[in-house]
Amino acid sequence: MNIENVFIQLKVNYSGVVIAVSEGKFIEKEIIIEESIYGICPFLEGILEPLTLKEPFFLEGMVVVSESKEYNVDLELFKNENTIDILIHNRTNVYKYADQFNDKRNDFFFLKREITDKNKELDRLLKITNNANEEKSHFLKMMSHEIRNSLNSILGYSEIISSEKLNKNLSEHVKNLSTAGKRLKVIVNDVLDLSSVEVGKLELASESISLKEVMQNCKNDVQYLKMNEEVNLIFELPQKKTEFILGDPVRINQILTNLVSNAIKFTKKGSIIISLKIISETANEIKVAFEVKDTGRGISKEQCLNIFEEYYQNKLNDSRIFKGAGLGLAIVNRLVKAMNGQVSVKSELGVGTSFFVEIPFPKISTLKKHSKSAIQNGDITDLKHLKILVADDDLLSKKMLFHIFKKENATVSLVNDGLEALSKIEQETFDLVLLDINMPNMTGEELMLKKKHFIEYNRNTPFWALTANTSTEDIERYLELGFQEVISKPYIIDDLLSKIKTIFRV
Repeated sequence: MNIENVFIQLKVNYSGVVIAVSEGKFIEKEIIIEESIYGICPFLEGILEPLTLKEPFFLEGMVVVSESKEYNVDLELFKNENTIDILIHNRTNVYKYADQFNDKRNDFFFLKREITDKNKELDRLLKITNNANEEKSHFLKMMSHEIRNSLNSILGYSEIISSEKLNKNLSEHVKNLSTAGKRLKVIVNDVLDLSSVEVGKLELASESISLKEVMQNCKNDVQYLKMNEEVNLIFELPQKKTEFILGDPVRINQILTNLVSNAIKFTKKGSIIISLKIISETANEIKVAFEVKDTGRGISKEQCLNIFEEYYQNKLNDSRIFKGAGLGLAIVNRLVKAMNGQVSVKSELGVGTSFFVEIPFPKISTLKKHSKSAIQNGDITDLKHLKILVADDDLLSKKMLFHIFKKENATVSLVNDGLEALSKIEQETFDLVLLDINMPNMTGEELMLKKKHFIEYNRNTPFWALTANTSTEDIERYLELGFQEVISKPYIIDDLLSKIKTIFRV
């Protein structure tokens, strides 16, 4: 663009009459010699005469019209002895871009303010969410205690009744009662574990375990689930000797139990094969693949894409047919990921489904054989001569323990809370004290804090916690308080007796 086209310089007298055009061609058609400048620049009226002599004066952002087109202009005025020099600059493009820039700047300002407001809102919602999660965790912990106490009684009394001489019908009823209780236990564990994963509080144990024992434990746990005689449960292990690994036996068993339980629900006849394979092995790590294969109804490709979502079964309305909370596969997925593994599914409608779980485990190079317990060695057959104190505010749980220990020929004292337990401990010596954690008047934790008061009579007495609070944090806290053992409700009676007989073996 020619520079002359963007400006014009002219001379006018004090009355605004154009005397001459010095330079430039901008709006030259509108500038007529010996005619008033006010025709093109009406905003100059009343400005020219008052100008100060020999001092420049500026006007910015004015508008002139030429050939029906508006232009944004800046003017520079300079008053001489008899004339006034006027320089007019065409700033239309400059102002256009400046306006666009200002618009963008304004947009950016409002966007920034909106982002700030959104961040404040997100912070507020995050606090609400965190509070809600804390409330949910507190609620689940409270409900866990109540549900596990009831479950402990249901499963415990089922074990007690099943050990008696029963006719065929009663034996079947007790078996069904125990099955229902164990299913409820699985659902409770799934709900609590899922909640723990969501708030980032799920912690995995690292224990020496045998892969063979993992499969055997799973076999023992799922036998009660199989009610259909037309379905065979088959467990397959590798031919070669399996290794010892470092892992969380409870969570691994939970993964397998959920997968097998799911297979049993959807398999009317045929077989369910639970197999274990070693995929790869190094000096320090062993990668294991578990497969649960059934001959059930199968799953469509679309369902396979979402099968590991929480409550997905309920979305399909399958829960009304096959029962369940729709959490099993979701918790399997979360637990496997927590172990740095992966889970997948392969299925064909009308043929069956296979679930594959691959998990890397640290390997223990030196195999350690588990020493036989006193019970296995036959050292202890009952709890004769043992004096046991049980403190529990749950009447059914307390009565159940009394029945169990009396049957084992132990001497049992029962109290209702920590305060009564403290009174007993300060006056008598016991071989074992079992304390429920949540009790009125004085909790099990509060009682352990007063241990120095009863050290005279029970210096070497083992104190065990009976609790429905089963998180890793809770268990670690109880052990730090001085409990030698933590018995999680619901417990298996045989396991409880085995632990007691083991520490008192001769």
